[in-house]
Formats: sequence, C-alpha cells, structure tokens
Amino acid sequence: MNVMTPASVRPVAQLPRPADHRSAAVTAGNRTDEDLMTRRQVAYLFRVTSAAVATWARRGRLPEVRDQGGRPRYRRADVQALLRSDFRRAAR
Repeated sequence: MNVMTPASVRPVAQLPRPADHRSAAVTAGNRTDEDLMTRRQVAYLFRVTSAAVATWARRGRLPEVRDQGGRPRYRRADVQALLRSDFRRAAR
C-alpha cells in the first residue's frame, strides 16, 4: 500500500496553495474565487490514499467539484468541516 505518512501534518490553513489557485476554478456558476484542494492534498491531510478520498466523494461524505480540465477538486471549507467532524475518528 502506498500511503503518504508525513512526520507531522500542517494545519489546513497552512497547506501550500497552487501557484495560481484561480485557474482551478469551478466551471459551473461564478465561483472563480473559491479555494480548492486536490485529491492528493486532502489525502495528505487525512493520512490516507487518494483512492480513499475518491471513495468519500463517491459516497457523499466530501462534496467534489470539477475544475476546467475535469479534474476533481475539494473546497477547503468542506475539507475543514470533515476534519472537525467525528468522521476522522470513526474511520480509524
């Protein structure tokens, strides 16, 4: 299993942002100023695989949006809410 296990996890507010996070804008609506995270960034934060994050999105636990290229992205606020919920403790 290829799981990323960093020595310490930085708080969500300090995660690195893409160089131009506005280019990963949601195509639907006028939400071009949203702060979005990649599947890999979310996986790193929760210390799980990116496949686990995809499963959470498929099951409705984490809302997923698509950027202009069709790649999955996750709203930072949704990720923070999931971190604060009991889901993290229940998943272990």
